[in-house]
Amino acid sequence: MLAAPALAAETEEVVIPCQGTVAAEEVSLVSEDSSEALMMLEEGEQVVLLSGDPESELALVAYEAGDEVLTGCVEQSALTLQSLGRATVLTERATLLDAAGEGGEELLNLTRESPLLVLGYADGWYCVQAQGLTGYLPETSVCADLTTTSKLNLRAEADADSESLDLIPKGTELTPVDGTEGWYQVTYDGQNGYVSAEYVAVPEDYQVEDPTMTGGEAVLAYAQQFLGNRYVWGGTSLTNGCDCSGYVMQIYAEFGVSLPHSSSAIRGYGEKVSYDEMEVGDVVCYSGHVGIYAGNGQIINALNSRKGICYTNVNYAPIVTIRRML
Repeated sequence: MLAAPALAAETEEVVIPCQGTVAAEEVSLVSEDSSEALMMLEEGEQVVLLSGDPESELALVAYEAGDEVLTGCVEQSALTLQSLGRATVLTERATLLDAAGEGGEELLNLTRESPLLVLGYADGWYCVQAQGLTGYLPETSVCADLTTTSKLNLRAEADADSESLDLIPKGTELTPVDGTEGWYQVTYDGQNGYVSAEYVAVPEDYQVEDPTMTGGEAVLAYAQQFLGNRYVWGGTSLTNGCDCSGYVMQIYAEFGVSLPHSSSAIRGYGEKVSYDEMEVGDVVCYSGHVGIYAGNGQIINALNSRKGICYTNVNYAPIVTIRRML
């Protein structure tokens, strides 16, 4: 039995949904507080594990019952996690952690080409099984084919200011030969160099969709990863600096929505909604500014060079329009 993905204690940790199968003849799906039995699940039925503590008897799962999604807890011993594919360790050494993100503790030291079973991927982290243990590795430690999500530079070194050796077109498939924090080493057109992990995508086969998350919630979850990063006027890099429209443009590009790099032009995209209809993930447009609604009367936005990417009161300035992009 594989241990379930670790429960995220704070926003610093990443919850990675994984596909699970009921391995017992039947198991009870109970409410999150264990006060109510929701339904019985039979052997072979599919669930999505949303979180779980390896030291707990229960794991939080989502189960699609027709058009309804039920969220509750089941006994971990009655579940088996499904492998989504095989991979290997990319870097010379890698440390398998018990949680994805800054709070993870060491489980196991791995070496280059150690075999991995991929259980899930989200927000730059893989959930994997290695040597019988289930844990987490950063994306640049795992060897999996990549696809460029935009035009990007092949750099001589793993540095945004390094010499550009070539320009790689969007949609190019790359096979990494090594990794370092935030960068992959690749070979392109006979040249060896580095590409930023920000502009490449891992195979969709390694990702399990959380059925309980709305489109707007997914947008916000992705946008929150870049809190505290720099504001750069005219910039479009979520890690090295962007302005307000560059931030919104790049966040929505992750979800297949192409937006212009212009706060005024963005007003013409998506569906207009009223202030009272505003939901998490909606784009809030002001005169000369744009942000993403984060709930609780706040937007998340690239505000200025002093505050960078931060939360701001949604009514900090008169709202011109609110647009729903998904």
